[in-house]
Amino acid sequence: MNSNKDYKAIIIGAGPAGVGVAMKLYNSGIKSVLILDRNDKIGGIPSFYKREKGGVKTFMRWSRGAYPVFGQDFAKWLEKLISKTDIEVKLDSLVLEIDAKGKTVTFVNPKDGKLSVSAEAIIMASGSREENIAERKWLAGARPSRVMYTKQLLNFDKNDLLPIKKPLIIGSDVIAYAAAAKLKAAGSSDAIIVDNTSNPKCPIHERLYFRFWTNPSFHGFNAKTMEIEGKESATGIRVNGEHFDCDGIVISGELIPNSELALIGDLKVNVLSRIPVINKNNQLSEPGWFAAGNIRGGFHGAEWCYFNGKRTAVSVLKYINKK
Repeated sequence: MNSNKDYKAIIIGAGPAGVGVAMKLYNSGIKSVLILDRNDKIGGIPSFYKREKGGVKTFMRWSRGAYPVFGQDFAKWLEKLISKTDIEVKLDSLVLEIDAKGKTVTFVNPKDGKLSVSAEAIIMASGSREENIAERKWLAGARPSRVMYTKQLLNFDKNDLLPIKKPLIIGSDVIAYAAAAKLKAAGSSDAIIVDNTSNPKCPIHERLYFRFWTNPSFHGFNAKTMEIEGKESATGIRVNGEHFDCDGIVISGELIPNSELALIGDLKVNVLSRIPVINKNNQLSEPGWFAAGNIRGGFHGAEWCYFNGKRTAVSVLKYINKK
């Protein structure tokens, strides 16, 4: 295994939070910064939401007066910020393990091979992901084709799963309603949205925004299980004896932090929520380790994550300067 130079700060994740941390550190005089990301471009999740004619702008620039943009445009803005600096960015880099006490990160990529690097401060900005079927516990039944997660919708023009003509979405937060709007813009009918809650989790003003594209029907249940139906391909769900017909199912929302690395590195993590243990200074359980963005838990938009990254960087600066 090769070794590389030490840094002042290493950031795991090149999404909005990671870029926010990097920019604040760099503009505050910390020039020795490394960003690692497993994707091939800067921007995180927003970078996958392409600019398309007639598409749905689902990312809000609140600092510009609640101005909606395509995720790809938001990601390009982040990329432009980084391009004006000499911050080192290594893309296509998969972090294999971390050493919390030694403040070391081991990663691999096609160009450099396997490397181990260290820093005075390391920031976890690896975001969150949707809970799978098993993690939701209340989803049961078959596992046929055409059952997918929201992120898979982003590549519908590259596979034969979409467009779904009669979609059913499990989950009712803002991600679910955004998915319904994207599907309608792609040619589907208005989606059926079901959840194990009596009311949609998506706030009313955001549901009204997506009404420009779609008017999905919501069905809420207080049920212990929802059963997915279909042998070769999804045909619907059954809940409380009632059947809902569809030709494809999207399991949406219900985010949990990408805290696997924290667990591997013996950083303290709440086992049930998967949220890392974070103190008031944004620091994790070991000195010199910090968290920024959606890895902190909950669902937050891209711009919130960017500014949270900048706020986290203030704590990082205090730590580095104190040392």
